[in-house]
Amino acid sequence: MTKSEASSWNDALARHAASAAAFRETADAISSESWSVPLSEGKWSPAQVTEHLNRTYQVVISELSGDKGIRIRTPWLLRQVLRQTVLRSIYRKRQLPKGARAPSEVIPKEVDGTQPELIERFRLLATQFEQVAKSNAGKDGRKLTHHIFGEIDALRGIDFVAIHIEHHHRQIAKP
Repeated sequence: MTKSEASSWNDALARHAASAAAFRETADAISSESWSVPLSEGKWSPAQVTEHLNRTYQVVISELSGDKGIRIRTPWLLRQVLRQTVLRSIYRKRQLPKGARAPSEVIPKEVDGTQPELIERFRLLATQFEQVAKSNAGKDGRKLTHHIFGEIDALRGIDFVAIHIEHHHRQIAKP
């Protein structure tokens, strides 16, 4: 791996660490009374958001460890168009589009744990993700699979995970 590639991996991992730390800090500050209350009509509660991120980590860690990724739900041609338009915009703006839907594998149908337990699980999974990601640094052919955009190079996938956390951090940080 070149010095430039190593720097790119370190930058992506640093962005991930910062987004995970900010999410944890905000989640810790949410009152226990508000923890299980939906953020608005038809939206998830902070508990459900945290469980969603934990489930997402589990899927991504599994894939980076060599298991199969999440099921792609878009046809090839549409996927190519979305990668050139929407995915580029996501990386440029560091924001997910409004109304983006999570795949069934990571939807929090039920929340298992208290606020401190969910946040601690998030912390542990974030650390595990970083360790697995570091072990994949510079390995050719490593990918992360997105249900809409398909396979994404692992380095860009790590940055997508950070953007995803930033998205949900903004949700739970709103008053």
